[in-house]
Amino acid sequence: MKKKLFLICIVYGIIAAYASSLFYIEAQAYIPPLSKRQGISLLVVKPSSEYTESDYEFIREQTGLGRSAVDSLVSPEQLFKYQDRYFGGADFNCDMNSPVSFEERISGTPALLAPLEDGDILVTNCSHVLSWRNGHAAIVVDAKNGVTLEAVVIGSNSRTQDINKWTRYPNFAVLRLKGADKKERAEIARSAMENLDDIPYKVSIGLFPAKYSELSLASGTQCAHLVWLAYAANGYDIDSNHGLIVTPEDILGSDLLERVQVFGMG
Repeated sequence: MKKKLFLICIVYGIIAAYASSLFYIEAQAYIPPLSKRQGISLLVVKPSSEYTESDYEFIREQTGLGRSAVDSLVSPEQLFKYQDRYFGGADFNCDMNSPVSFEERISGTPALLAPLEDGDILVTNCSHVLSWRNGHAAIVVDAKNGVTLEAVVIGSNSRTQDINKWTRYPNFAVLRLKGADKKERAEIARSAMENLDDIPYKVSIGLFPAKYSELSLASGTQCAHLVWLAYAANGYDIDSNHGLIVTPEDILGSDLLERVQVFGMG
């Protein structure tokens, strides 16, 4: 009897721990801004050419936009729109997107993306396998028409996606290669589209087969690996810990990339 009671307690303990881990994992899907909302009217009335470094930092805290994003806005008045959405919160649902994984999607007003360029990288952690947040990543291959290239999910080949799907993630970051001009970044995007579209999804990539291959010889990939390989083939190792397997978090931490925009990441 005591043994049976002990086993029941163990089972209930495991269930409780699992439920707690899921509660914790969902709390990470959207983290509101750490800064307090403040007025930005004084900055909106002057052109970005007159902004100081402290101005850019203040705008980042109030909108999630980095310097390159601010400079690419059509007019400073757009900052109001980004600030409203940045502090607007994100109600979301969590749904299964494969037999083993889940992702969160905004159920209300979508987020706003900064002006994008070919070669830009998008990263979110709004994808998880049980209580492990594996995240997701994509590369912009046609900014004008809003197209990304992604290894979407286990069981399907890499393919293009509509950029608007990213406005439905409760958190994301837009990253851009530092020290490279627009032409070079566009060429990286072009080579990715030419060589890494319609490639089988392989979770084990990095262990077997090897992490690096010539673009034209890639036999498998996963979301972060696809983005990493596109850049590695052009001389840029954007895996911050240089391990065998690259993850979206590894890309997010790369010091070769600037943060163009951050939303829902605190």
